[in-house]
Amino acid sequence: MTGEHRRVSQVVNNFFTLVSIVIISIVMTLYAKFGPKEKIPPRINSNLECQKQTFTFDAITNPTLLKDGKYYLESGLYVLNGGFIKPKFGKFYLKDKISIEEANEFFKSSISITQKQNPVKYLNIKYEIIENDKNDPRIKDEKRKSYAGKILSSFRINGKELFMVETEFLQYDKNEIKDRIDCIIKAFKHNAR
Repeated sequence: MTGEHRRVSQVVNNFFTLVSIVIISIVMTLYAKFGPKEKIPPRINSNLECQKQTFTFDAITNPTLLKDGKYYLESGLYVLNGGFIKPKFGKFYLKDKISIEEANEFFKSSISITQKQNPVKYLNIKYEIIENDKNDPRIKDEKRKSYAGKILSSFRINGKELFMVETEFLQYDKNEIKDRIDCIIKAFKHNAR
């Protein structure tokens, strides 16, 4: 074989190698895009027993901060920041059933760790007790009109959310609200392990 034949043979070999790489890349791209997909069921909650009583949704929104949140909570370095969201179209019944001070006490009782006063760094537990607006003409779903309200809570460090929970309560009942708050704290502790 002469040098000329070797060069031509090398060029042909390189060409077919390049074509093979291009074809394999196209096939892999098409398979990744259009091939069978493994369906991962969406996570609604942590599957705790207390979350099965009523609709509850929780989510880890910042896994890297979750351990810090656990540390702050276990050290008593937390601040409670609660409020109400009143209905726009109906009467505000919750104000006669529970106060923010009582809700704070429910949180403290559920956490069962003495809260340090005026911490510099802390876990901010922001929550809103939202009364269901049953007279809102935009709500057509009867099931949505049946519950009394929900608690939306957000666990944050330096303004960054690390965990959130939304849970409904069915009646204007202080004990049911306390149970929902217990469930919120259980979900946080369960996920922050």
